[in-house]
This record gives sequence, C-alpha cells and structure tokens, in this order.
Amino acid sequence: MKKFGSSIRYLMVDLINIYKDSTPETFEINRNKYLENEKEKEDSYFYKIDYEKMTKIVEFIENYLDSVTCENEMKMECYFNDSEPAFINDEVNKKLFNFSYADKIYQFAQENDLDLRIHTIVWYRHIPKQLIDYLENRNEEDKKRLTLDFIRTYMQCLKDRYPNAYCVDVINEMAADPDEIRIYKEEGLPIYEYDDEGIRVDYWYKTLGKYYYIEIFKMAREIFGEDVKLFYNDCNEGNKEKQKIFSTAINHIKEYEKRNVIHLIDGFGMQSHYWGSEDESKEYMEDLYSFYTGLGLEIQITEFDVSNHSNKEIQNSIFNNFVEVVPKYGIETFTTWGLNDIVSWYGGDEASLVDKNCDFKPFTEKYLQAFSNKYNSNIKKM
Repeated sequence: MKKFGSSIRYLMVDLINIYKDSTPETFEINRNKYLENEKEKEDSYFYKIDYEKMTKIVEFIENYLDSVTCENEMKMECYFNDSEPAFINDEVNKKLFNFSYADKIYQFAQENDLDLRIHTIVWYRHIPKQLIDYLENRNEEDKKRLTLDFIRTYMQCLKDRYPNAYCVDVINEMAADPDEIRIYKEEGLPIYEYDDEGIRVDYWYKTLGKYYYIEIFKMAREIFGEDVKLFYNDCNEGNKEKQKIFSTAINHIKEYEKRNVIHLIDGFGMQSHYWGSEDESKEYMEDLYSFYTGLGLEIQITEFDVSNHSNKEIQNSIFNNFVEVVPKYGIETFTTWGLNDIVSWYGGDEASLVDKNCDFKPFTEKYLQAFSNKYNSNIKKM
C-alpha cells in the first residue's frame, strides 16, 4: 500500500498544537514564548513559521501525510537524562531514557491517524556515554553481555511505548563509506576503522563481534515480532563499492536465516539524500533501483531530499526523474526528510518538496499521486 511520510520534530508537533489554540493575532506571541522556553536560538527556523504558513503545514499533513518519522527523538543518547547512569548493579537503568519528546510525536500520530516509523536504534553516531563509562573497566565478556542487555531493554521500551509502529530502522549506516574515506584522506583527517567486508569497526562492532548486526536483528525480531517490518537503513546508495558491502552483509543475514529457519530482516531503507549532481541522471536512477530491488528485500525511501551542489536545472531534473523512475520498481513507501524548505536540514538548498512559503513546487503533486494513500480522496489542493 502507498505510504507518503515525513520526518518531524517534537517542536513542530508542539507548534501545531499552539497554532490550534491561537488566533492569527496571538500565534506569533505564543510561538515565541514557547520557543524561548525551549531555548531555541533566535535564528532558529521555527521562528520563520507564521500563522499563514502553519495553516498550510496543517493542511498538508491532514490532506496528504500517511506516516511520520521522528528525526532525533527515538535515537539513543539524544534525549537521555545526563544525571542517570546506564546501569545500577548491572541492571539497565530505565530512568536514563527520556521518551517524553518521542511521546509527543507518537500521540500526534495517533490523533491524526498517521503510521509511525521507529528511527533508529543502533547507529555508530549515537553510542551513549553512560554505557561506555559504566563498562570502562569490565572484561570483554561482561561488556558484551551488558551491552546486549542495554540494547534489548531500549528496544523493549520502544516496543512497549509505541506499539503501533509499522516499521523499525534497526541499524543505521554500519557500512563504511568509500567516498567519505577518500575525502578524509584528501583533507588529512583521521580515517575510521573498517573490516575486510567494509563494516565500520565502531563500539558496537568491537564489543559485540564481527557479525553483531545478525545478533541485533535477532533481538529485534524477538522483541518486535513478525507484524513489524525490520529494516537496515543507509545512505550514498549509488556508490558501487558500498553496494558490495550491502550485498555481503545482507547475504550473511539471509544465510543465517536459511540455516536457522528464521526470519530476521524485511527491507533496505534507502535514505535517498540526493547530492544534486549531474551524474544523478535518469539512467543512474534506473541502475540504482534495479540493483536494490534485486536484493530480495522490500525497498523503502526513508529520508528523501535533493540538495543543490550544481545548479537549479539539475536539481529540478533529479526531482522530476525520481518520481518517474521509482514507482516503476514497485517502491510505494516514501518519506521526505523535512516537511518543507523552512525546517529542512538543507533549507538553504531548497531540498524539499514544499517551498519556504509552504506551497507546492511544480513536481510536488506527482509525488503525492505516486505515494500518498490519501491523494485520491483529497479535495483541496494547496
């Protein structure tokens, strides 16, 4: 089934609720008071959302959105309670976890009949300091056992707290990125470690072992069950060297599934952060989606945007080509990273489907027609 989604932050959810309780005359005052209380800097893009734009944002969500993804609120470490330890007497301390921000997004999703994607659990960028500190002087066996306990407890909290999630990004970006490594070498920066199959040798790898990702997917399946789809999520999908890394890792998972008669992984999440290069042509896309749909997994677009590292003409051609090519490969679940150009992390590049006035761009309706489950029943056009 089609599913058109967007990432969202708790601040936006709160602002939508403030908007609904405000008039055109009072919204700005209420917005500023809230953002100041949340310690948002004066140059924060949320200050640029006025009553008229908020009206369009709410209409866009109500008329077209099928699902939401938390940008940071479900990632380890981002909103942990710093004063709490990871363990107390080797028992995971759940008081460390602060789900209050993710709760807001979950409640918003429930109230607006939106599906929720859990994003993301294991990622090399988010390794809790409290976990590392607690295990600093422990032996390798203890480190592995307690780290697995920690991940298991975190997963279980997510499952119990957000029971209606349709999908989980279990692991994010475990593959080394050859392009990133080349840039680091050119700039004389330190190179991170990776193994003979191209997997990052990060804390998770060092603590849990070479094929730790199989162990993590096993745990996720036990906790989330068969009704929730489990995904591996990654970026720079067009790099041929990286494609080999993906294929090798997925084959290891499939071989384990076959040997043990178990189902672990459902799909591959293609982040789809397009660079805006002339190399990202229609032919490039045909080759790209042909490869990934050939992996034998469900493919979903999880973090789509198109930045502009060349010119506007090339950027717009990528937007137009993408929506022509992708549906041909049976890809129906699509998530854009940021509701519009105001709140996009690439706001200056106009990388989203909706502009800074919260209006559609020339190609936006094609995306809604291709991916939104609500599109056909929609009456009002923005």
